[in-house]
Amino acid sequence: MDHYTEFISLIHDFIDLFRSLTTVEQQKLDAAVANDLSILEDCMKKEQAFVLRLRGLEQQRDTLQRKLKMKDLKFREILSRVPDEVKEELTPLFQELSEKVRIFQSINASAQDAISVNLHKIRSVLNSGQPDAGVYSASGTNKPDETHFTNRFV
Repeated sequence: MDHYTEFISLIHDFIDLFRSLTTVEQQKLDAAVANDLSILEDCMKKEQAFVLRLRGLEQQRDTLQRKLKMKDLKFREILSRVPDEVKEELTPLFQELSEKVRIFQSINASAQDAISVNLHKIRSVLNSGQPDAGVYSASGTNKPDETHFTNRFV
């Protein structure tokens, strides 16, 4: 029964992680829509930390499922093999985790779409070649007109 207690605790950790990750993902979406690169960058750094935490939780889950002799089983399959008292506790947790993951994926897809639109706008401006496009060099100065190979200095 001790492994089941660990497993239940681990599912709580997954729920907390996805709750926090969803908050950051919403901030990322808002920053992408508002073209706020500093907040967007900060969110991406936070995401990297969450990914590392998620990997750790996945390793713990894999280890616990091996201890429970349920390696490679999906949550629904696990529910069919656990004692009834554990099943009563796990069922709502699995549902909550599933909902948190679904919400995260939805917000993540929206954030990716917003970022893609912004990148498309940037590429369009860069490819337009218009002198008034507001394109700057790496030093922050206006980018000079293109020089041709026939330049006399060559």
